[in-house]
Amino acid sequence: MRPRRFWHAPALVTALVLLMYGMFLPIEQEPTWLLLLWIGGALAGLVMMSQINGAPPSNDLSRTVSRLGTVIILGFLMLSLQLLRQQLIKAEAISSYVVTGADGSTTSNVRPVLATQRVLRGSISDRKGRTLVESVLVNGIARRSYPLVGTYDMTAFGHILGFFSPRYGQSGLEARFNDYLSGERGNEWQSLLSEWTGELPQGNALTLTIDAELQDRVARLLGDRRGAVVVLDPRTGAILAMVSRPGFDPSRLVVDPSAADLAAERQRVSTYWSQLNQDDAGQPLLNRASQGRYPPGSTFKTVTAVAVLEHPFIGQPNQITCPNEYFPQPDAPPIVNAVNNLGAIIGEPATLERVYAFSCNTAFAQYAVRLGADRFAEVAQRFNIFLPNRTPTGFRVLRDLPSEPSLLAVQADFLAQPRALADTGYGQGQLLVTPLQMALIAATIANDGVMMEPYLVQRITRPDGSTVRQTTPKSVRRVMSSSTARQMREAMAAVARYGFGSSISQFVTQPVGGKSGTAEHVPGAPPHAWFIAIGPIDTPRYAVAVIIEQGGEGSGVAARLAGEVLAAAFALE
Repeated sequence: MRPRRFWHAPALVTALVLLMYGMFLPIEQEPTWLLLLWIGGALAGLVMMSQINGAPPSNDLSRTVSRLGTVIILGFLMLSLQLLRQQLIKAEAISSYVVTGADGSTTSNVRPVLATQRVLRGSISDRKGRTLVESVLVNGIARRSYPLVGTYDMTAFGHILGFFSPRYGQSGLEARFNDYLSGERGNEWQSLLSEWTGELPQGNALTLTIDAELQDRVARLLGDRRGAVVVLDPRTGAILAMVSRPGFDPSRLVVDPSAADLAAERQRVSTYWSQLNQDDAGQPLLNRASQGRYPPGSTFKTVTAVAVLEHPFIGQPNQITCPNEYFPQPDAPPIVNAVNNLGAIIGEPATLERVYAFSCNTAFAQYAVRLGADRFAEVAQRFNIFLPNRTPTGFRVLRDLPSEPSLLAVQADFLAQPRALADTGYGQGQLLVTPLQMALIAATIANDGVMMEPYLVQRITRPDGSTVRQTTPKSVRRVMSSSTARQMREAMAAVARYGFGSSISQFVTQPVGGKSGTAEHVPGAPPHAWFIAIGPIDTPRYAVAVIIEQGGEGSGVAARLAGEVLAAAFALE
């Protein structure tokens, strides 16, 4: 009698569940799917081998053949499942998938791009209806055209629009919304009809949240300096401007089929692409605003201050000192302030507003140690700043473009040491944040403590003007209480009024708030200059984050740039 194997059924059910779950995972999680495929296959294999071993006795050759046949069948089934996922379930996603490298370069399937040369791709316009890119027919070929070349600096728009090239693929919004722009999604009936009538298919149009005039002005204010600027509407999460330098001009990656010397025209495009990918070009294809990760310096004291106000009995916000040195642990070097004898300027007893306004490192190091690693990390996570082992799989702070998550530390156990926790409290340690994330922190304070999801695409419309999709502002979560948000606005106002950042007030006519940051990164190199700002302070309509790579003191050059950006936003209302 064959022995009963009670674990067979649970093992097979587990294998089936794992395989079904893995089949529908996003293509970004391909390693996870392959792991599940092997686990499921192994479980099924164990059951099948157990059945063979428990069968009535037979000669050794028969049993060996059965085992070999089982391995072959199992391998065939696993291969079939992989092909089913790639060629049917995820075929469309794989076809349009774009891989973005650390330097901003992209790898994508050029076949969809070649196919859409026979499609009038939809236009992309700014919030006021200015057409940034459209498709025109040239010698029977649809090519991308940029009507505002000559009016605006098109390198200001490269990272948002992206490029669309039969040779180099696609990036930016051109890649992320390719299905809509080509008409394959949202206009399926018209595309099918075009195949029967022979008419040229037309794609859907995107209307963005950015203001092209503000985008251009911000880019000119940033100039040739490497860095990024983000301007948000804190009430909705709409991105009004997002500039990264160095940039690229997408119009220069388009071949003109009507050129007299087509070979020379192709060579022109090829030369420009080579220039963008040179080692000394500064990674112009990288969108520093959403993909660049930097130590935030003292701008991160904003998060520490929120944590202290959210835990007042432990943080004791107004029971703090600003000594010249602070020793969080005896066997490590002390933490010091950037300005000697800063406590004399702040006064005793110090308050959170004063140590925030004058950016006292030793005070915020003490705050972090008081809070402890768990409370500190929990509040940071509310802002979507994660420890590496707590970062949600596939998390993107911005869904419309490639973006990187911000990290509270690179090592999961980094905050276990008091000195490391203290360093993080004033904005150093292993912190890595994006400019977009810092703009969101400022926007959350401006929006009474509620974080809104950032977005770039306001509306998608068909060629007949009907709406395919309309973006509705969406809150992510309440990060802090209204009381904490109000106290933080007062602290940011103090920075702009009398603290280390008051220079911002020279460039704006309305009261604003902010926080400077001077971030150390590579030993011996000039620090990165940061500034975050909100304005007007009473009823904030704008949240700004500025970073200038190796720009020096944030209270100087970055504060000036933030003030000029806010002034431009106010002037364009």
